[in-house]
Amino acid sequence: MAKTVQVFILILVLHVLESALANKLSSLSLVDECSLLFQFKQIMSINKSASYDPRAYPKVASWNLNGSDGVGNCCLWDGVECRFGHVIGLDLSSSFLYGTISSNNSLFDLIHLRTLNLADNDFDSSQIPSGIGQLSQLANLNLSFSVFSGEVPKQFSQLRNLVSLDLSRNGLKMQTFDFQNLVQNSSETLRELFLSEVNIDSELPASIGNLTHLNIMDLRECALTGTLPASIGNMAQLTVMSLSSNKFTGSLPSSIGNLTQLRELYLNDNGMIGQIPSSFTNLTQIAALDLSDNKITGSLPSLESFSNLTSLSLRGTNFDRWKLPDWFGKLNKITYLDLDDVNLYGEIPSSFFNLTQLETLYLYGNQLKRRTSNFIAEFPKSRKLENLDLNGNNISLSVIDSHTKETQSKFKVLVLASCNLKVFPEFLRFQHQLEYLSLDNNNIEGLIPGWMWNISKNTLRDLSLSQNLLMGFEQHSPVASWVNLWSLDLSHNMLHGSIPVPPPTTKYFWVSNNRLTGEIPPSICDLLSLQSLDLSFNNITGSIPPCLKKSIWLFWWLDLSFNNITGLIPPCLKKLSNSLAVLNLRRNTFQGTIPNIFTNESQHQIIDLSENKLEGKVPRSLENCVKLQILDLGYNLIEDMFPFWLGALSKLQVLILRFNKFHGTITIPSKMKFNFPNLHIIDLSYNAFCGELPHQYFQEWSAMKTTEANERLRDDSFSIPMTNKGVNMEYVKIIIFFSAVDLSSNMFRGKIPESITTLSGIQSLNLSNNQIYGVIPKYIGNLTHLESLDLSNNRLFGMIPQELVQLNFLEFLNVSNNSLTGPIPQGRQFNTFSNTSYMGNQALCGYPLSMKCGDSEGLKPPDVSFKQDTESDFPDGIDWVVILTGVASGLVIGIICGDHLTRRYYKWFIRRFRK
Repeated sequence: MAKTVQVFILILVLHVLESALANKLSSLSLVDECSLLFQFKQIMSINKSASYDPRAYPKVASWNLNGSDGVGNCCLWDGVECRFGHVIGLDLSSSFLYGTISSNNSLFDLIHLRTLNLADNDFDSSQIPSGIGQLSQLANLNLSFSVFSGEVPKQFSQLRNLVSLDLSRNGLKMQTFDFQNLVQNSSETLRELFLSEVNIDSELPASIGNLTHLNIMDLRECALTGTLPASIGNMAQLTVMSLSSNKFTGSLPSSIGNLTQLRELYLNDNGMIGQIPSSFTNLTQIAALDLSDNKITGSLPSLESFSNLTSLSLRGTNFDRWKLPDWFGKLNKITYLDLDDVNLYGEIPSSFFNLTQLETLYLYGNQLKRRTSNFIAEFPKSRKLENLDLNGNNISLSVIDSHTKETQSKFKVLVLASCNLKVFPEFLRFQHQLEYLSLDNNNIEGLIPGWMWNISKNTLRDLSLSQNLLMGFEQHSPVASWVNLWSLDLSHNMLHGSIPVPPPTTKYFWVSNNRLTGEIPPSICDLLSLQSLDLSFNNITGSIPPCLKKSIWLFWWLDLSFNNITGLIPPCLKKLSNSLAVLNLRRNTFQGTIPNIFTNESQHQIIDLSENKLEGKVPRSLENCVKLQILDLGYNLIEDMFPFWLGALSKLQVLILRFNKFHGTITIPSKMKFNFPNLHIIDLSYNAFCGELPHQYFQEWSAMKTTEANERLRDDSFSIPMTNKGVNMEYVKIIIFFSAVDLSSNMFRGKIPESITTLSGIQSLNLSNNQIYGVIPKYIGNLTHLESLDLSNNRLFGMIPQELVQLNFLEFLNVSNNSLTGPIPQGRQFNTFSNTSYMGNQALCGYPLSMKCGDSEGLKPPDVSFKQDTESDFPDGIDWVVILTGVASGLVIGIICGDHLTRRYYKWFIRRFRK
């Protein structure tokens, strides 16, 4: 009983203290509140870079308690709003504020605050202070673009008077339970909710439908999953709903038709499936609609009644094959229309040209056609069209006569790739606002006219004329006068003569796959902004000009492969090390040693020096290239031991050392802690490595123990020359999915170690042309992902183990020229192999050989000598001619293809984000 009384008294005392504190706070005078604000100013720093807004200025810099009235009236301070003698609003957005805010900051004693805006500042990746939960009167809270991080405090659910909340564009997370509480506790008041890029990572709760007063809901890039709940139809006051770039699946609920007040709907970049419900046609007030990059099937319902529609994007949807309906021509307010890759076909209807307000039209990747002699002039009648992409259709464009110059549109973005053009369209003469022009993949032949170098002099940034039949220039040495050109692509033509020099502003210059000759002109060194240079697949001679050192530190891509450039690799390339990501000097005639040019700040990701005449050792400075993913030194004259120290490069995925003079054993030094943890392709073939197979490394190559891509390169534009399935070939998309070990044509001895079974994810294993002896071990049957197995030209004996039949993916097997005996296993993939897989084994029998199997026990293996020969099984004489002929026919593209990721992804980026 006494304890109960004590507890009761303690609670009473705490209640009295709490009431007294509340009374004290509620009785704060304006002078007190001004003092609290000034304390906040003193804690924060001013950083002029802590804002994205050009109109930003440091509002708190002018705050001063010692004003002309003696105490300073904070109601007159920048960003402060007062009413009834209290501070009720604080707008410090774009004020260059920098630093962290603790939960006991004086700011949170301003209990009369109804508006707090700290957007567009820099709070140094700190957490949002939980003290915000004390501001119980808060109605409007904006913390967007303010470099907050961590979890959104649970105390936010205490803000029951919120009308507008904006936490977007920070590095924030929100627990599912906290999000549900926020929705539940704010359901009566909330009108605007901006949480874009807040990681919620859960399904959208059904309780979201309780926000019946909500006008704007922005939940872009919140990692939301699952399907849209049917309760979303209860949010009848919504005018804007953005759920783009999440992980939604399932189909649109029919209840979405209840949102009849919607003005903007963004559901793009999700994984939604199914058909658009018929109720969708109720959303007649929509002005902006984006359903792009989903897997929506079926057909598009008529949007004829969407009379307010100004922006429509359906890009990359999975609609059934369909034709452009006539009702599109009735969307007379539309200014932006993206129908890229939506499975359209057939004739473009005449009504489509009635879209007189159209400014942007993208029709890329369909099968549209139009029978007309003046196609461009028809788009549209009002001359407002600025952005047009017709790439990838069956539209054949004719030359537009010059008299149309006064009636046609003034384009900014114009993509007429794959439009069967045979000459340069004359209407281009009168285009003075172009920023991006692509005439790729047409049949334009002959010379580039002189007037092409004079269009849009002040605006053009990107010009691509690749994959045509262009032979040269009307002007002997064209020097364009574009003052803002960044990218010039003349690759994959028939250009001959010397290398043209683009404008001095050029950053990306590609003239690969032409017939250019001569030396690299010294004037190219005047391109001080140049970052990517691709001169590959020409017939360039001479050496790399030393003058490149003027601009070489800017490079991130240098491709001079497949030419006849001679001399030493210039030491000035050392200046590239800190910026260059891709260095490709493949198939030239460089000689001498590889210079020690790789520094601690190296940015190299790909280095290809293959098919030259390089000698000496692998430079030890390569171990500085911590970002290196691909290293190809194949087809040179390098004479060295195995560069085990490369094993410390944790990102290295592909190592090609084939056709060199490497020698010695391959073992792991005791001091090495990391041994190629990400390596999944290694080719050491045609060297002079000896000793046992590298069984220690088999246990260390962890990336070959799985078929998952994980951290592997995600691009498919690389190719790698390898011998696989008995053929020398170029592998494209190899980086993501392929794992291979090629140790063929060396002097390895001994048995196949059991540790090889740890490489359970490899698809290709080539141990041919060595001196490996013993039986084929049964445990090779555990390499269940093998597609190619080559054990030919060794000293193996005994029977082919029946366990190999379980290799369900095996497409190629070669065990020829050994001393194998007994019946060939039957069943599954073994039923598909031909005689050539087994030739040179005199005692083998059974299908597909003509020798029938009798008493298998009566078949005795021939005597096998285990004398340790000193000669390898390398081919010589005429065999080398055959091998090199096969290699030459296979090596066509190179580790960096003619179409490089620079060009490929630059254009993809332009097309993807041109809106």
